[in-house]
Amino acid sequence: MRFARITLGLLLALTGLLATAAGAFAAFWLVGPDNTISTPSRELDSAGVAVVSAPSLLDRHGPTLRVTVAGDKPLFVGVGQDLDVRDYLSGAAHTRLVQFEPPARFGTQDLKGSTGKLTPPGELDWWVAQSAPGSQSLSWPIQDGRYDVVVMNADGTPAVGAQVTFGVQVHRLFGICLLVLGAGVLVLTLGLVLMLRRRPARKVTEKLADTTEIPVIKNTRIPVLVSTAPNPRRDEESAPAYRVSPFAPERVSPFAPERVSPFAPTTEQSATAEGDPVPAPAPVEAAPARPTPTRHSPVQATPARTAPVAVPAAPMFMSPAAVARAKSPALIGAGASQRYDEPARPAYDEPAPATETTAERDDSQTVPLAASPEFVKSDEAVRRTAALLASGALLLTTTSCGLMPPKNTLTADDSRPAVTLADAQAVVQRYNEINNRANQTRDAKLAETIEGNPTLAQTQAGFLIGRKLDAAGKEVSKPFSYTDPEIGAPQFTAYPMRFVVSSGVSDAPGSRQLGVWQRDSAGSPWKLTHSVYPSKSVEPPSVDGLRTPETADLNKLQAQPEAVAKDLATYLTGGAKSPQARLFKPSPGLAKLLELRAKSKATDTAEPYIASVTDTFAPSGVPLTFITSSGDALVFLSLTERYLQRVEPGSNAYWTSGEATAFSSMVKYTQTLHQDYLHQVALVIPAKSSGAAVQILSIDPQLVGAGGA
Repeated sequence: MRFARITLGLLLALTGLLATAAGAFAAFWLVGPDNTISTPSRELDSAGVAVVSAPSLLDRHGPTLRVTVAGDKPLFVGVGQDLDVRDYLSGAAHTRLVQFEPPARFGTQDLKGSTGKLTPPGELDWWVAQSAPGSQSLSWPIQDGRYDVVVMNADGTPAVGAQVTFGVQVHRLFGICLLVLGAGVLVLTLGLVLMLRRRPARKVTEKLADTTEIPVIKNTRIPVLVSTAPNPRRDEESAPAYRVSPFAPERVSPFAPERVSPFAPTTEQSATAEGDPVPAPAPVEAAPARPTPTRHSPVQATPARTAPVAVPAAPMFMSPAAVARAKSPALIGAGASQRYDEPARPAYDEPAPATETTAERDDSQTVPLAASPEFVKSDEAVRRTAALLASGALLLTTTSCGLMPPKNTLTADDSRPAVTLADAQAVVQRYNEINNRANQTRDAKLAETIEGNPTLAQTQAGFLIGRKLDAAGKEVSKPFSYTDPEIGAPQFTAYPMRFVVSSGVSDAPGSRQLGVWQRDSAGSPWKLTHSVYPSKSVEPPSVDGLRTPETADLNKLQAQPEAVAKDLATYLTGGAKSPQARLFKPSPGLAKLLELRAKSKATDTAEPYIASVTDTFAPSGVPLTFITSSGDALVFLSLTERYLQRVEPGSNAYWTSGEATAFSSMVKYTQTLHQDYLHQVALVIPAKSSGAAVQILSIDPQLVGAGGA
């Protein structure tokens, strides 16, 4: 057991030493009280426009990522989804981090491309985390998915150089390190105790006493001293066969040498043995001489009943096991083991019994090792040590099981809402501000920063007409804004991305505006591309829960969006009596448009220089389709219209007034005159199961050109 104890102690001491060193190093050198593991500062540079990490480097989520950069130029550091970063840097030269080896060794890859200036990263809203203005650090709880860390010059120019430090903050990491340190100290102490502990001398003595074999003495009786006349020879012959223990005179040592008495116990001795009181001895006058018995003249001892004799107490230095063995009848003698009714036999005329072998004594008196108290105590100590270590391991496991961040599960192509609610509201607010400034000055260049076609084409045409008809600038439109915007942001996996806004109009209470904002690429701004104004009598559908259409969604519709656009163009070309009219539920604006065009045809045909008039509509571009929460399709499309007048032969025709003069003034045409319109349309295509007609929400025309031949 000593070898096992020392071996176990050595293993525990080594384990505790390693745990103590690791816990101390991690707690006070690697981690620190802020629970953050940081890499040394590392210089990263690129001849391109950015240094960006590969998505595989952020393959776990949960901890907080901390990035700090420093350089000669103002720097920007941000985290974005891979689909945004990839599109933003598409075609641009940059450096990609593809490998990380702790503590601060990175593997890089240079990607070739254009070194032109990009849109300043701080102007983009798709970053999930970015450094604040004037700051060059960020803190971001790592999310599940494909994300990239980007370091750029703040103005988007190439030639990036930065000293970068990465850190990961793990919750409770410092406390766990201290727990490992404490557990290491405890295990080390326990191992040293097991290795260096010495057994007390008292315990060694008890062990020796427990293992000492005491020979079994046969035919030994414990005599009882009886007061008789002095007789030296008899006193010598009847001397007790034991010695008094030197530790206590009243105790008897079982280890005294055996002395055999030649006399059988007397009647008084038998009575004493049976428990009767011994009478006081009477005065003896003169005892007659008693012949000394010889070995050839045996004297028959008077039969007497023997009774159990009180067992003397064991010495104080004996262990409990030795005491139990000392109390065994085998140590008392044959006389004590006889039955009460069996006569005692004289010891001097009995042949000496055969000596018991050591094997026989071992069978009856030796205690098995597994039953010894020392073995039980050692085994219990080992079990307690093992239980303590198991409990400590379990504690460390349960407290540190959350330290290892889980691996990312969203490894497929990213999919995200086109915009957040806050960002969408910021886009609308920015549009309100810039649009009013552009309207005040009829600045088409400024309008290009916030609008895209077909809305931009209508705005530019309106500015051109306004400058022609109101050169003095007296009829500038009043400022207005879109109020209480409701945002519908579908999920997208690639650019372009779009979201829909349904809002009120500040200068037209009760009216609504439906608009589509679109971003062509990750580096471009949001622009208003489609904008219509349904009348008060038309209830537009809810934009909450809009999504991009799947094939299954389109198959459930009354008709496909492209087919609806063609049918609508045919309907408008043919007028209210067109066969396609039954497919649609016109809006008040559409009915008014058809009525106006019919009057214009009649008026122009009556002119002597006009031979005939035609009005033709055609789809323009690809319809934008969104699926509502009810399963219907909200569709935005545009139509072109050409209003054509054929001039009578020999006549001349030209515009002398009106909006057309902004495009062609006082120019004489001999064959045709034409006016070109651009219409924006919003409609709802119901599901097949409803059997309803396509509802026209709004149609908004704008003259965009005029001329002739």
